[in-house]
Amino acid sequence: SIHARVMTTNEYTIDVNKHVDGIDELNVVLVADLHLGYSIGCKDMEKMVKTINEMNPDIVIYAGDIFDNDYDALDNPDRLSQIIRGVNARYGSYAVFGNHDVTETLVGGFSTASMTKAFRDDRMQPFLESAGINVMLDDVTQIADGKINLIGRLDGEKAGDGTKNRKALSELLKECDMNKPVIVINHEPDKLHETAALGVDVLLSGHTHAGQFFPLTITQPLAWENYWGVKKIDNMYSVVTSGVGLYGPAIRVGTNSEVMKINIQFK
Repeated sequence: SIHARVMTTNEYTIDVNKHVDGIDELNVVLVADLHLGYSIGCKDMEKMVKTINEMNPDIVIYAGDIFDNDYDALDNPDRLSQIIRGVNARYGSYAVFGNHDVTETLVGGFSTASMTKAFRDDRMQPFLESAGINVMLDDVTQIADGKINLIGRLDGEKAGDGTKNRKALSELLKECDMNKPVIVINHEPDKLHETAALGVDVLLSGHTHAGQFFPLTITQPLAWENYWGVKKIDNMYSVVTSGVGLYGPAIRVGTNSEVMKINIQFK
């Protein structure tokens, strides 16, 4: 339980074989799985924001599971929003939702309700926007003065409206200039080869918690082709963070809470 509160950092450097005028490197800070609510609150977010700002990010990505299902479990929404708004990033902060960003009753951190009852609380998106975060719901935008494509996907398990409905990645890519780098945020690190085949350069994810505790530390590497860290799939890099927060028991065994820095170098 004590170890679970220790926030570590990891740094990786990856190469994207695309030229970007005036930009040799993009400093991305990736966080995910904050699980704000029952276990994670203001003190944790103060540590996270301090850690992020020390990395001097160009852009900050929140890769889903920002809430722990119950918005009313936030210890102080206004204060939390104010703290997170303290993040400083040259090109801003962007977020997608994950499978826990819906209102559900959990047992041991796991859902007990039908997917058809998994609806997002109407207060979640305004909370993030008030914290200075751009929320992406199957959206495409261009950052760095239009030089880099950024896609933020709805969660493939729970889209937030009681369905699994979301746009196909191929449809979203039609809005991109594929001569420019393409970065995709998808909460779950799934369909890696399919995503790479579509021409995506970097896929940013969370979800796995790197297992968080035994026995998931054994099963997660079997369940995901990249359960944590950086793995190159064809010409694409899959980047998965172990997450900031916790689900279920407020413990970590054999894993770390982390803030991840990715230096993307353009050729």
